[in-house]
Amino acid sequence: MGTPLTASVVAVVFGTLSVWFAGRLVTGRDVPDRISNLLHLLMSAAMAVMPYSWAAPALPQVVVFSAGAFWYAGAALFRPAADAGLGVGHGAHGRVAGLWYHAGMLLAMVWMAVAMIPASAGDDAAGMAGMSGMGHAHAAGAGGLTGDAPWALAISIALGALFAGAAVWLAGLLIREAAGAAHRLEIADLTASTLMAAGMSFALLAVMT
Repeated sequence: MGTPLTASVVAVVFGTLSVWFAGRLVTGRDVPDRISNLLHLLMSAAMAVMPYSWAAPALPQVVVFSAGAFWYAGAALFRPAADAGLGVGHGAHGRVAGLWYHAGMLLAMVWMAVAMIPASAGDDAAGMAGMSGMGHAHAAGAGGLTGDAPWALAISIALGALFAGAAVWLAGLLIREAAGAAHRLEIADLTASTLMAAGMSFALLAVMT
């Protein structure tokens, strides 16, 4: 998945974010805040190893991140004021849009996990074909989903563009909050959210395509 350089960039960015969200998980204010930071920790850890598809089993990601998306969607529908108390870069402006954004990010994680499945299967098939001399036709045509299906490539590009826009939007909020009276922790959370959006965009545009 991607080149060694792009894989390394993703690993470093999301490895750093994993450390940050692990710290935020420990210092969380309440249970919802800790759940939110736990989900971000799991996302960051999964993204850090996702370029190395063998290290990130798809099924657990689909289950956990789907559940997380429903959790954020439920908060947006039934506890719209929760965004102001969940941190993760959105406490400074307290908009319900932040909850839907995080739900969408988790669904993007589900997409990436699913998109990696055929790539792993293709690698396995290619290895078997090389060792046994069998299955050459299957190995030749069993590449990654984003490489084989134009519609899947289009989805990854669209998601990457959306996260690029989110990164620009969050960067604008970060500049505004840094120039105002926001607390250092709020600025740090917003910095992490900006970096995460940029990292998601990079992974989808430079790695998965």
